[in-house]
Amino acid sequence: MDELTSAALLLSAIRNHGDRPAITFGGTTHTYADIDAASDRVAGALAALGIGRGDAVALHLRNGPEYVLSELAIQKLAAIRVPLNELMAAPELSHCLEHSLAKALIAHTSLPEPDSTIPGLIRISVADEAAQRPGQIAWEDLLSGSPLSTPTHAAAADTAILAYTGGTTGRPKGVRHSYGRMAINLLAHVVCGDIRSDEVMLLTTPLPHSAGYHLAACLLQGGRGVLERRFDPVGVLATMAREGVTWTFAVPTMLYRLLDGLGPDAPDISRLRTVVYGAAPMSRQRLEEALQRLGPVFVQIYGQTECPNFITTLSKQDHARADLLASCGRPVPFVQLRIAPGDDTEGQVGEVEVRSPYLLEEYFRDAEATAAAVEAGWLRTGDIGFLNDGYLFLVDRAKDMIISGGMNVYSTEVEAALRSHPAVAEAAVVGVPDADWGEAVTAMVVTRDPVTEPELKAFARSRLSAYKTPKRIVFLGGLPLTAYGKIDKKALRQRLVEGRAP
Repeated sequence: MDELTSAALLLSAIRNHGDRPAITFGGTTHTYADIDAASDRVAGALAALGIGRGDAVALHLRNGPEYVLSELAIQKLAAIRVPLNELMAAPELSHCLEHSLAKALIAHTSLPEPDSTIPGLIRISVADEAAQRPGQIAWEDLLSGSPLSTPTHAAAADTAILAYTGGTTGRPKGVRHSYGRMAINLLAHVVCGDIRSDEVMLLTTPLPHSAGYHLAACLLQGGRGVLERRFDPVGVLATMAREGVTWTFAVPTMLYRLLDGLGPDAPDISRLRTVVYGAAPMSRQRLEEALQRLGPVFVQIYGQTECPNFITTLSKQDHARADLLASCGRPVPFVQLRIAPGDDTEGQVGEVEVRSPYLLEEYFRDAEATAAAVEAGWLRTGDIGFLNDGYLFLVDRAKDMIISGGMNVYSTEVEAALRSHPAVAEAAVVGVPDADWGEAVTAMVVTRDPVTEPELKAFARSRLSAYKTPKRIVFLGGLPLTAYGKIDKKALRQRLVEGRAP
């Protein structure tokens, strides 16, 4: 192996694992040899369409074998994967396709189409709940083509992933990761996620998000990934028992649903030994309940798209200490962490900054954002916290980001969508603590013409992903301002939390 890359590691492992079971979906299990051969055919078909090294291929897919095969095919071509969340609304989808310079889009037919025509974009559709899209290449045509004769070996500096994340400007930013840095990140997932060779990993969250990194680590180890299209607590418990699931990833809202389903007649899930959770704080009361009912199986992770999944971990052993349940753990061995301004005072509150061999290379086509986020190799996370005996405690977010159901929501993006309604004069959006969602996206609006809450929610939903759409809209005669003339979101949020009218 001339250079250490994520593609070289993963593709070599898949060839070596041969007839071991690799992926289970919809009751069918595919071996490593199966997915290796099928991804060869997908890669061959993409190559015949002119896709090669350095070309961006966008994936707008639900969980399933199609995503896995596409990801492997892209790596065999040394191309660039652009994973797009299935919850994306059409305007976001169009922006990401245009900004990434995507040459091809592979998409499930039941998901929204981009709202603008992108010249030269190769469209490949996977028919699922909706019919095949006319004028587009069918997924089956890729699977029936000639296999790739010779894979292209990616260099460590080549772009592997453009992962789009929300931005305070309301436009998603493209986080660029290289094949070399993602090799270290892949190894970090194995080591820090406690992923073993006999793992049976259940994934119900979207593969374009955090789950895809976990699955790649599982495949590297020779484990079996069990994929579900969506999270259903009754179905998940049944799947865990039927498949002998040993490892799963969840956001707190999902864990609450699972706990609620663990009645006396619940299926046997005793093989479960690791539950990795993150993306949002977990209720102390529910976490204690989970530990009591499931035992010492929990690992909390804190990460960002810019430093995928593993900045800190709160280990299984750490969960036994009541004083640490509010912490997100210690930095993993691959990460250095400090609290700005960096005088190393224990308990000092400030912005969390991290340095790691798998930090982003840059924000793609956005030098200004890159310079604002990274200085001398240190990433400004935008999160506010403090260290106590080496453990990180997060207390706030510097950016107006809301975490609802494990998904990042930037308030400015939601506000911009609401303000585009002709009846809305002003809008402010905050996250209000919620037992199920972690934080509920809540909007306060001042109107110039009559409009109802359902009408405004429907309007927002047409422009935003479902998880970004406000769960509650409060109508006000005016918004409070700070001494500097800015909307006082802190006051608004406090009043909402206390149940007082804003």
